[in-house]
Amino acid sequence: MAALTIYVAGSFKHKHGVRLLGRELRGMGCRLLDWTEKAVPPPGLTPAERRIWMDTDRDGGQVYSFCRDACIKADMVIYYGASGQDAGVEVGLAAGAGVPVLGIRGPLEGPGLMLHGAVSYWTDSIEEALEATATLLRHKEEDWKNLSDESCEGLRRLGQALRNGRA
Repeated sequence: MAALTIYVAGSFKHKHGVRLLGRELRGMGCRLLDWTEKAVPPPGLTPAERRIWMDTDRDGGQVYSFCRDACIKADMVIYYGASGQDAGVEVGLAAGAGVPVLGIRGPLEGPGLMLHGAVSYWTDSIEEALEATATLLRHKEEDWKNLSDESCEGLRRLGQALRNGRA
C-alpha cells in the first residue's frame, strides 16, 4: 500500500522547522511535496531582497505553481502554525479541493473562523501531529477496517477523508 503524500503549509520563517517535520514524516514512510527545496533565493541577496524575492516569486512563478498544485494533489496537508497569509491560502486551496488538513497550532495562535473551520483536526504540538499521522498510517495499513473504532473524532474525520479517495 502506498504511503501518504503530504504537503506542509508553513511560513518561510518556519522553513527549518518544516524541514525537520518533513524529515520525521519521511522516516514514517510518507512522501513529502517539499516547497523548501524550491524556495531558495539566489545567493548574495540581503535579507530585505530575499523577502522581496519570496513575496514576488521572481523565478517565473515556479514556487507558487508548485505549492498550489501540491495543496490540491496531496493526500493530506499539514498546517504549521502560526503562519501567515500564504499558508492560510494553501489551507483554503486544500480544503476547497477536498484534501484533509491536520493543523498544528502555533504557541500563541488563535486561528480565526476560516482557518479553524478548514482544518479537520487541530493539534497543539509537532509531536502530537506526528502521533496523529502515525495513527492514520496504521489505519491505512489496516485498510481502514477499524477506523470507526477510533476514539478521536478528529482522527476519524481525517481518516474518513483519506479513505474516501485521497489516499
